[in-house]
Amino acid sequence: MAFDPANPPIWLRKLHVTAAQINPTDYPASAVEGILAVCRLSNAQHRWISALRGAVEESEGTRTTVPHS
Repeated sequence: MAFDPANPPIWLRKLHVTAAQINPTDYPASAVEGILAVCRLSNAQHRWISALRGAVEESEGTRTTVPHS
């Protein structure tokens, strides 16, 4: 399908803008680096969830030891 280069269809203009916004430094240089980054993120998320769970358990533990009036 031919189109006027001076007035391309909207989907092509949006594709061009989207492609221009991609920065190669935003992505890992190799698949291995990408997998390692995901593993580090997963480990960090696990530590965060464990810390939150521990804080909630401590909070619930102190709440049950406080006498009710």
